[in-house]
Amino acid sequence: MIATRRHFSGLLIAAASLLVAACGSPGPLKLSLVSTQAASGVNRALESSVDTSQDAVYSQLQYESAADLSIDRISGFAWSVFQKNDTKGSFRAIAGALGVDGDLVKQDKNTFTIGVPKSADAATPSNGPQMYLFVNTTGAWWSYSSGAMSVGSTPACDPGVADCASPAPAVSANLLSERDALNRTISTLTTGGYNTATFAFTATTTQWSTNVVGVLNIAGVPTNMSVSFSYGDGGALISADGPLVYVKRANGYYMISPIEAVKRLQDPRYTSWGNATDTAVRSVTSSPETNTEMSRVIPITGVRYVLMQARLLSETSILLPAYTFTNDTGEVGTVIAIEDKYLVFGNDPVLPGTTSVVPGTDVAPPEPIATIEPDLPVMNPIDAAAALKLVGLSEEEAAKVGASNGWIIRIAMRDGEAFMLTMDYVDNRVNLTIENGVVTTVTVG
Repeated sequence: MIATRRHFSGLLIAAASLLVAACGSPGPLKLSLVSTQAASGVNRALESSVDTSQDAVYSQLQYESAADLSIDRISGFAWSVFQKNDTKGSFRAIAGALGVDGDLVKQDKNTFTIGVPKSADAATPSNGPQMYLFVNTTGAWWSYSSGAMSVGSTPACDPGVADCASPAPAVSANLLSERDALNRTISTLTTGGYNTATFAFTATTTQWSTNVVGVLNIAGVPTNMSVSFSYGDGGALISADGPLVYVKRANGYYMISPIEAVKRLQDPRYTSWGNATDTAVRSVTSSPETNTEMSRVIPITGVRYVLMQARLLSETSILLPAYTFTNDTGEVGTVIAIEDKYLVFGNDPVLPGTTSVVPGTDVAPPEPIATIEPDLPVMNPIDAAAALKLVGLSEEEAAKVGASNGWIIRIAMRDGEAFMLTMDYVDNRVNLTIENGVVTTVTVG
């Protein structure tokens, strides 16, 4: 059955407080990205804590496909990211929900605080709850600290490792159950003005804390932007952070296959590394005797389609179609998945009307200003009659017709085997039922 506009409207209302949909530009833009995406998706208020000094070690790791990494997707939409219109008001709202009182203080051009004295006037740092807001042209991110991080917090590294500089905190007692931590987190965010329906929440427990992560979803697709809460001894909130942003739909882009994208895990221009890769890097760098070729091979057994926050040379932010690779250790890494012809990399912002020389060369980089690529069609909504033209075509022919029209082609069923599909409605997506290699049924959405 063809999905109805009524169904689409209901789904859109559920995400309305965060998601602002807009028609894309007339064609896909060539994107000028900064030269490393290693910190993509992390809380920008904590950006200074991101260690990029080991980039060389990351690039030496080997990634090996150990399972079927095929995925039924050939294109996807990008989404521009903006800080909320009333960022300071939103910051005060989440601070109030977290029980942090005080004046909003501007610490520097990009940083605001609540519960923290002006840095120039502070004789001693505050020991009470503190809120930080970091704002720039790529968005806004807040973080919360209880002022008692040594109690009930998870150590930054394994205290059992000889070179771990962080002493092990006392094992916490009376930790929140994962269910209670989820309920408290969702209640706090709702009070603070968030639409929690746009996040997918999970909770985990360690011997030190109960931790909740809420992954931001856009049109049913997970991103690598999230809120996180950590509860320690007696259920006390130790730390929390999250974005204060909204998004607008940008352009559609063709994607490379997951097998091709595995190669990008070694390149920091495309990649935000996950815990499995981080663990391998720490193992290699902390134990030279284990620094063998075998210790550098990371198997990949799973892949999923996501949206990855990328940083542009214009000092703005965008969510791009991406793949997150996984194995039984967890996330291996997330890589930008759009074709290279839409990407330009550099180090410094380039203003319109100017050029910039690539460091160490006499060559100016490709034009950094967004330009229209003429060869990819605009991704427009599909009517039922147009979609029905795919019936009777082979799967390969249907994919080519869809690509030529800028449609997203998704396989819903093949030879009686139904595939799990997201429930979001996308007005330029066609879901195909395939029997013996031929399209027998189509639905739009």
